Amino acid sequence: MEEIRSTDILDKEIQEDARKKAEKILKDSDEQCQKILRQVDERLNDAKEERRKYYSKKAEQYKKDLASSLPLEKSRFLVSSISSSVASAINDYLKNIEQNKRLDLLLSMADKFKSFTDTKNFKAKIYGFDFDSAKNKIEQKKLKINSFEKIDFVKSGETAIEGIDLHEGIILDSDDKSVKIRLTIEELVTEILDKYRNELAVTLFGGRLPE
Repeated sequence: MEEIRSTDILDKEIQEDARKKAEKILKDSDEQCQKILRQVDERLNDAKEERRKYYSKKAEQYKKDLASSLPLEKSRFLVSSISSSVASAINDYLKNIEQNKRLDLLLSMADKFKSFTDTKNFKAKIYGFDFDSAKNKIEQKKLKINSFEKIDFVKSGETAIEGIDLHEGIILDSDDKSVKIRLTIEELVTEILDKYRNELAVTLFGGRLPE
């Protein structure tokens, strides 16, 4: 009887010891889980802070880039505005003179290419002008033209200029294909803008450029 009682006591002691060990294991596991969760939170917060700093830096750089580009954009807008105004004024002037005068004006540009027109034969392509009038004017200029052809502006190879809605011109192609002379409104306006942009702009804006 004493032996059975001792066995019961031993069983209880074993069970109690096992319970304590199990509780300790559970407690340690819970602490480990809490530690892992804290580490996860810390890593998430660190990652959030890194992204915040990254995008904050990006935003600051964007502001700096924008601030530095504004004067350049202002200058570009100013140049574009001046060019458009100058081109519009030239367009109004050209439209207010007779077509024959515009034709004479363009043919006068051929004088710059005298070294070519004196030595080569050309084919003349005409657009915008009355064909017969242009042909007669070219012949009076005593250029060496073998043939004349009427074409549309879109086939001229010229690029339209903003503010210019008048499209007239004569294109001279040498027979040997080595020289192309463009006596066109587009070439004339481009030349005027390149040479006299500042003077014309000052005149248009009342003696001073806009700031």
